[in-house]
Amino acid sequence: MRPFFSTATPRLGRLLLGVGTIAGVAACSVGTATRMRPDAHPVAARATTARVAIELDGRLDDWAGVPLWTDAAPSSGPLQSAWATDDPHWWYVSFSVRDSVSHSAMAGTLHVLIDVDDNISTGGTVFDIARGLAGVDLSLDLSRSDKPQANGVGAGAALRTVEATGAGAYRLGAYRSAYDLGVVALPTWSATRFELRIARGGTFDGFARLGRAVRARLVFESATGVVTALPAARYVFATASDTTANANLVSAVPAKTTGSVRVAQWNVSEGSFKTPANHAKLLAAVAPDVILLDEAYAGTSDSTLADFFARAELAALGTWRFVYSRSGGRQHTVVATRDRDIRQASSMVRVEYPAGVLDSVRATALSASQHLFDIEVQAQISSTGAWITIDGIETLFVPLDLQSGGFFGNAQDQLRVLQSRAIRAHVQRELASRATRGALVIAGDFNAIGSYESVHTLRQGLDVDGSDLTLSDSWRLGERTLVTWTDPKAAQFLPGRLDLTLYADAVFERTGGFAFTSADLAPAFAASLGLTPETSARTADHLIVVTDLRRRR
Repeated sequence: MRPFFSTATPRLGRLLLGVGTIAGVAACSVGTATRMRPDAHPVAARATTARVAIELDGRLDDWAGVPLWTDAAPSSGPLQSAWATDDPHWWYVSFSVRDSVSHSAMAGTLHVLIDVDDNISTGGTVFDIARGLAGVDLSLDLSRSDKPQANGVGAGAALRTVEATGAGAYRLGAYRSAYDLGVVALPTWSATRFELRIARGGTFDGFARLGRAVRARLVFESATGVVTALPAARYVFATASDTTANANLVSAVPAKTTGSVRVAQWNVSEGSFKTPANHAKLLAAVAPDVILLDEAYAGTSDSTLADFFARAELAALGTWRFVYSRSGGRQHTVVATRDRDIRQASSMVRVEYPAGVLDSVRATALSASQHLFDIEVQAQISSTGAWITIDGIETLFVPLDLQSGGFFGNAQDQLRVLQSRAIRAHVQRELASRATRGALVIAGDFNAIGSYESVHTLRQGLDVDGSDLTLSDSWRLGERTLVTWTDPKAAQFLPGRLDLTLYADAVFERTGGFAFTSADLAPAFAASLGLTPETSARTADHLIVVTDLRRRR
């Protein structure tokens, strides 16, 4: 589903609406760096340590090797500290805030103002010089304000060039796709620290690529028009830019380790799944043993699924057996496995809300959101469960598709939490119905774009030993990101990590995994699979998320 990113806490939301105190930073960790007067070139620099390779995963542990560039102390504003580093392809920036917030849905807009050529004589001055930056060529807007959500909350991200308005004045121009510079920011859910990347070269029409040094400033413009900023800074890249096209395309799908079972989870994009020829080819390309699908269309049935798994590409892998949900309205979930038996969980043929729980939340929702609750009463929850034996371990596989849209604490975000609680209750009943507790794998489109609570609810204490389920990391092939959703056609929204796989690591060890899209395949390799680099984008906006599991020895 198309995501709308979120604010994080009511506390921070009130702060941003009231005083608009998020300010800006530009960071440097490699080569030389300096804090700048708004109207000046740097006059001093300090050396920093060697470049650190960054994996864009939203956890930020790899940033421990990047020295602090600046912090906000003793400022009372929410922005706390900033770091940055680079490699030949990307500029990486991380910043922390005092209270949890979503980077793409704040009560205002965070402008990352960039002077791409380190020259105040080109570009223009945006905002007044005390709060802006001279020589700005480009702004990356996080939580863009042209299509706001309720209460002035922004939505998405964009690039904007600077344009002259006459008499020496300048302004930020039209909103343009952040995909042109490969922008990604994680985590997708609300947090107190983020990391983002910006390409050092791209296809942005009329935009000069980042030079060997840039000047930058982060400026926060609140929903009430208050503008605040931290001092501007200069960043000198330690690596030479490499703009080679298609340098990271792959010519093989990673093989699974001996003894492992490959689990593939995929949001198949509802209407597209009605003509599933490409879905079959794409799934066959990763050779899964267990498949969990979400967003299967309302007409999904025994016959439509039998036809799907009988397609030549999938049939060549083995004999498929499947179950599917009877709840979920127009979007259903499916579990399938090849050359194994499968049994639908008796407690999860239909997954439903506890009686009255929707009414308790409906009473606090805005009138514009009331229709969501009417839909949920009829559809109930898009999830099911199926038992499959994996190397002698009875394992309950649970696919899901949680509510999309919204921002922290609004109706959609509350529905995600209610859905996760209901699924958890069904899972616990199913596990308790057995004399011996089985293992558990939960996977699907969590749409965690507001709070993290829905994910936490389905992790906490559900492993066989009472510990939390483990969140699998499935890196996109050819990249160091955990992105699972991307759609340049919906350019308002940055790529995000929406699709998650949780597994019982007291029982299973993860031996591999990746996120798969044909866009990452070398053309000749794609052709050998009956695909083109464009097949995935024409089929679904979600990547196939693969996790290889093996019984612990």
